[in-house]
Amino acid sequence: MDRTFEDDEVIQGNAAPSGSPRRRGPKTAAGKARIALNAITHGISSTRPVVPRESSSAWEAYRTAIVDALAPIGPVETTLAERVASAVWRLRRVAAYEEAVIAEREHLETASARLLPHPLDIDKIIRYEAHLTRQFYQALHELESMRAARRGQPAPLLRVDVHSSVEKLAATEAATA
Repeated sequence: MDRTFEDDEVIQGNAAPSGSPRRRGPKTAAGKARIALNAITHGISSTRPVVPRESSSAWEAYRTAIVDALAPIGPVETTLAERVASAVWRLRRVAAYEEAVIAEREHLETASARLLPHPLDIDKIIRYEAHLTRQFYQALHELESMRAARRGQPAPLLRVDVHSSVEKLAATEAATA
């Protein structure tokens, strides 16, 4: 019998046939649900809204407060408002993770080592925070755009989020005018 390309892939990939003694892991839905949280360390990238050591009722209250504050109309706006709530909830995890990383380094000698997370942790924190902030603004801007369209107003083609004081903005505007 000649071997085919597919046979080579199976051999190279170390794929064990079904029922093989090398196959491990849970097989039932209950077993899979039980081990689903095994790899969670900080929960920042988790797809679950609530991770261990967080309260489901706190999440629900938080989600409800944000969705109510955004006052969505219709299922699409509600979905966008829930995305905003999820991004803000997860951004809170980033801050908690950063605090925990810094707390772990309090025993170090130099002040810079005590006050700043390890460079690898800083990179991770910055990436997650940037990603979640983009998700937050993207959902919020889309929600604002839908509201403007509903009111018959044109939606802006370009959105710029500026985090600065009003005085600085006025001074910049006056200088460029």
